[in-house]
Amino acid sequence: MSERLVDRIPFAKIVTVLAIVLGISLGLCGVTFLLSSGRGGGSGFFVGLGILELVVIALSVVGLALTLLAIVTLSIFGGVSEKVSQPQKLFDEGDDTKTNKNV
Repeated sequence: MSERLVDRIPFAKIVTVLAIVLGISLGLCGVTFLLSSGRGGGSGFFVGLGILELVVIALSVVGLALTLLAIVTLSIFGGVSEKVSQPQKLFDEGDDTKTNKNV
């Protein structure tokens, strides 16, 4: 039996990585701003680094938005056409852990 697409894509890992990248780039952007303002203006290095950080922030926000949109869309439409699987039994009838050992 094939799994649904929602179950095969690791959405939690993708969202976690994108959120971590967003947090790190926001922090580095603040540090870059403080370092560039302390030296009486931004040098070319700090301006380039700031632009790179802003691009990473924008990409991670867009990635988070698209991932969350995909989660919602696949959750809504992925469950409609699939049959619900039968519940699994934790212990079968012949399981030896249920036998009476007080003999």
